[in-house]
Amino acid sequence: MLLVLLCCSACKLSTPIMKMLIKANYKNMQQSTVTEDYANRIGVPYVEDGAPEQVVDIFYAGPENRKDAVIIDIHGGFYVAGKREFNRIFAEVFLKEGFDVVLVEYRLNDRVRDVSDELRDCAAALDYLSVNAEELGLNKDRMFLTGDSAGGHLALYLAEGSENPSMPVRTEVFKPRGVLVNCPAYDFATYGEANAYTEDFKEWFLGPRYKDKDYLKSLSPRTFISSYTGSLFLSTCTNDFIRGESLKLKADCDALGRDIVFIDIQSNDRQVGHVHNVASPALPESQEVNAAMIAFMNHCL
Repeated sequence: MLLVLLCCSACKLSTPIMKMLIKANYKNMQQSTVTEDYANRIGVPYVEDGAPEQVVDIFYAGPENRKDAVIIDIHGGFYVAGKREFNRIFAEVFLKEGFDVVLVEYRLNDRVRDVSDELRDCAAALDYLSVNAEELGLNKDRMFLTGDSAGGHLALYLAEGSENPSMPVRTEVFKPRGVLVNCPAYDFATYGEANAYTEDFKEWFLGPRYKDKDYLKSLSPRTFISSYTGSLFLSTCTNDFIRGESLKLKADCDALGRDIVFIDIQSNDRQVGHVHNVASPALPESQEVNAAMIAFMNHCL
């Protein structure tokens, strides 16, 4: 999915180039209408008098195989792009297997807001879903959290925060049954030092405090990985341009002696790249990853 060019350290990426690449990337993403066949609540606000982006979509599995469990999905987009609607085709995979699905929208970075604000939005959404679970027809004790790319960062960080009251951004009541991340951004503290990005670009996607190393470290899932002791699923693939992030996460979990379900798809197919299982779930390799996600959640129930 997002931008193999980010691997290229030979040329510096600027904001205009990145905007062009992101626009081209999302222009070709598949749209889903099948989710409309399921009972749903679209655009449910999770903060009072909030922004248009501070909403969730809720889809309910059919009664014939409903598991009374929910997977909450946080989309990616390099912190500056993406929409919850783009992940509806991914949601279908789990709806068909009996899981309710929630797609979270959040306000994106805009040189004023930054990743800490995205985390706060997502934390508010997760707490809203937990507090209002009965009214919404969801089981708060059987909630899983997933995210892809930048969304994987947000999901893992908030899962860590659910067990660590010292973290600067965390949920108040939400407790996931497990967290599943696909091709996640992980070692966020190093992004401000990346030589492949111009200073303008760093400010654009990291926010105005992109030079503050301690601040970036405080928002990094790697800083707090020891806080999370729950169930963890991780996927990546050969053509994931940030595969190294997943390998760091796997290595850290191994060093901590933490169990982790790790799927590393070996493929030279160009379609099987960054978050392929989210963007193109019909691919055989994507089906393998998503079947493993379903097996992981069923095992946790």
